[in-house]
Amino acid sequence: MMQHFKHIVGLCLAFTLGLTTSAQADTTVITGGTLIDSAGTGPIADAVMVIRDGRIQAAGPRTAIELPADAREIDATGKFIIPGLMDANVHLYLNLDLETLIKYEGRYQDIIIEGAQLALKTGQTTVFDTWGPYPALKKARDMLNSGEAIGSRIYFAGNIIGFDGPLSADFREAAAAHVSKAMVSRLNADWEQDTGRDLMWMGPDEVRGKVDAYAAKDVDFLKYGASGHVAMEFITFSPRVQKEIVAAGHAAGKTVQVHTTSTESLDMAIDAGVDILTHCDITGPVKTIPEATLAKMVERGIPCSIVPITQHRLDAYIEQDPNQVMATYQGIGRKNIANMIKAGVSILLSTDAGVKSPLLMAESKQPKVDMRTELGEGHFNAFTALEELGMAPLEILRSATLNTAKAYKLDGDLGSLEAGKIADVVILDANPLDAAANYRSIHMVIKDGVVVDTDALPLAPVVSNQMPPEEAKE
Repeated sequence: MMQHFKHIVGLCLAFTLGLTTSAQADTTVITGGTLIDSAGTGPIADAVMVIRDGRIQAAGPRTAIELPADAREIDATGKFIIPGLMDANVHLYLNLDLETLIKYEGRYQDIIIEGAQLALKTGQTTVFDTWGPYPALKKARDMLNSGEAIGSRIYFAGNIIGFDGPLSADFREAAAAHVSKAMVSRLNADWEQDTGRDLMWMGPDEVRGKVDAYAAKDVDFLKYGASGHVAMEFITFSPRVQKEIVAAGHAAGKTVQVHTTSTESLDMAIDAGVDILTHCDITGPVKTIPEATLAKMVERGIPCSIVPITQHRLDAYIEQDPNQVMATYQGIGRKNIANMIKAGVSILLSTDAGVKSPLLMAESKQPKVDMRTELGEGHFNAFTALEELGMAPLEILRSATLNTAKAYKLDGDLGSLEAGKIADVVILDANPLDAAANYRSIHMVIKDGVVVDTDALPLAPVVSNQMPPEEAKE
């Protein structure tokens, strides 16, 4: 199967490069559309963008830009040109069901690439993977960077420092009883990379040594847990240990983000000096973020990667069981997001999304409306949720572009349509500033200056094509 996958990727790459290499070398221009740049103050009608060698050479009004005579033209008349979208918090390998863990062991990178292709197909040219198996994520990222595979650009953290692996008390401990101890140990080690729960027994110096060693690996940024995952009310690391984790990441030249799920873990992480707060909108079933903490986030310029859901989805949770965790936590989460918007916190759109199996989704008892954690679907629903919560249309765009690029310190290359930046572009058929639903109206996706054949993606689906038996017969 892997050999077959590589063959398909090779054919698609050869086809794509054969169509676009000369266009890149000779220059491409996009004409006639309305340019909506996250770095600008408003739309530019009848705009022109000049792309050369994968980067934007110029972008602005047609009257201000001279068109190169030898350029390949993309006519975007009547359409809307925005930067490539980003997701600040995905899990390209989110498939912790025991069947998938066993069946595809050794091939997790195939599922990760499938996820990167589903993301790219739907306008996400860059994603940030904040928890997953280090070996497979590294392999997939390197395949994408080298051109061996097609998909969204991946930056990844690997493990959440302080958490154990998938078959542990932090995730799916019950499943461990159904496989060998050797498999449990092997899989958990792929995720943990010697940065699991054992660190919580250690003092600041020992933790610093472990994090120094992990930061020296080929990860793009660090993430640690300031509170638990299953037991979300528990604080994990002391304030002085958190400061050492952050210092280790910064010493290695990496951004450091934190998993928080309570108001106190959030405030402690801010004081530790983190760069990004991950899903800080989740603060338990009762308490919203205190005003003093919101003010501290704004004053220190620390962005929050939020996981918004629509009112429609929240209503579905409440109808199912008003006391369930998702109903209470997400209800508070929506209030937190509204308060952050009002306070002026820098917000990053994220989804916690992964590749969903239609078979498992059909069997799930979770509501089927407005899915957030499904790659290729979740970000569209998140846009709608932000619109519902009162975020200004241009700020919604920035949450999934320039804000995220700045948070990860990549705004020199990504996040806006300014000259000199990588040419990641999405062309829409409808204006996203009129309605968040218009982000779905994708006409064309361009990554690194190359038009993506979105109809062909994903090239070799592993999980997303697992249809329920009754649907497979149709």
